[in-house]
Amino acid sequence: MKVTALKQVHYNPSVFTSVETVDEAVRIILTPEAGMTSVHRWKTEAPYLMRLIEKHIAKNGTVLDYGCGIGRLSKPLIEKHGCNVIGVDISPNMRALAASCVDSDRFFALHPAMLSVLPSGYATAAIAIWTLQHCLKPSDDITNIYRALDGDAPLFIVNNVRRVVPVDDGQWTDDAIDIHRLILDSGFILIERGELEGDDIAPGTLRDSTFWAAYRKN
Repeated sequence: MKVTALKQVHYNPSVFTSVETVDEAVRIILTPEAGMTSVHRWKTEAPYLMRLIEKHIAKNGTVLDYGCGIGRLSKPLIEKHGCNVIGVDISPNMRALAASCVDSDRFFALHPAMLSVLPSGYATAAIAIWTLQHCLKPSDDITNIYRALDGDAPLFIVNNVRRVVPVDDGQWTDDAIDIHRLILDSGFILIERGELEGDDIAPGTLRDSTFWAAYRKN
């Protein structure tokens, strides 16, 4: 069997943890791509993703928003679908901004390390939007999500096809880890997978380099 060596990278998540304002968060969460500004992507992508996500979300359920950022999807999950949302983010500043932006007693955010204090099977669904591709050890994060989900609860993700890992000097690299394969190997079953569609959502190279998928816990 041929084994391919992975690139050795110096993981540096300060691009996320150093965010101090909502405007900075918007630019980091949705970088300008294919001629679209971060603000444009923010306005068009969130409602589009909600239409995909809501097929897999039960009304009044408990959703794990893994990589919640400042809560752009947590907020409509609460306001439109009556969900309780547990946000997870490595950035303390993002978590603080999320509490203010979501502004709901049905939301709280914590660091991934704190998930171990919660009982297993507390979530009726999970989402991870533009998150798993950036994690240092995504298999650990997928395990966190798997443990959180009850029964055959669904996981919905949006991800780059290839990894985009933050390293030193503001650079990003691909260390060849296949997130989709890791999810399947962790015990999830694929429900459906597709591309982001529409020139206002993901034109050209952005569409070709990313995907969305829904899985269920086996």
